[in-house]
Amino acid sequence: MHTANKDLAIRAFEELGLTGRNHTLALYWLSLWNGDRLPTRAQFQPGRMRDLLPGIGIFQIRPGISAHCRLAGTAITRALGRDLTGKNWQEYTPQADWKLRLDRNSTIAMGSIGIGIRHGSDAQGRPERIVELQLPFADMAEDGTRQILFHLDWRAPEFTPKPQPVPEGARIADVFHAVALN
Repeated sequence: MHTANKDLAIRAFEELGLTGRNHTLALYWLSLWNGDRLPTRAQFQPGRMRDLLPGIGIFQIRPGISAHCRLAGTAITRALGRDLTGKNWQEYTPQADWKLRLDRNSTIAMGSIGIGIRHGSDAQGRPERIVELQLPFADMAEDGTRQILFHLDWRAPEFTPKPQPVPEGARIADVFHAVALN
């Protein structure tokens, strides 16, 4: 999918109430559009968003078939206690969530914005709300593979000890919103 409606993306970001780092990333991603043409992966320069790098992930998706993590920032690694880079999504997702995670990733890859919300507790047991932003790129390989940009707007506190792998795996977000861009 190379074309989309940029006005839909702008409205989606306003309606979804993005804040903080996710808002910053959304503005940068929107700046890469050429009219109603989604940005390509090559246009996205992570070095221009140094403060966001820890929460950035790039995923390679074959809609309805497979998903692989191509890159996972340090915040993602700290949150899960292991590096997902190079991993097939089934290696870090509880089996009960396989279909839903692949469906969500496929929806984004086919041209939607995704917002995932996770509810949990911080290290002191206080309620915590973590928001993840997922954005499509225009590129599509011959085999139908596409890439999506993922950003986790969470950072581990400085005093957090070395992370331990999450025994149950990377659960999917509790709440998920997808907004189609066409």
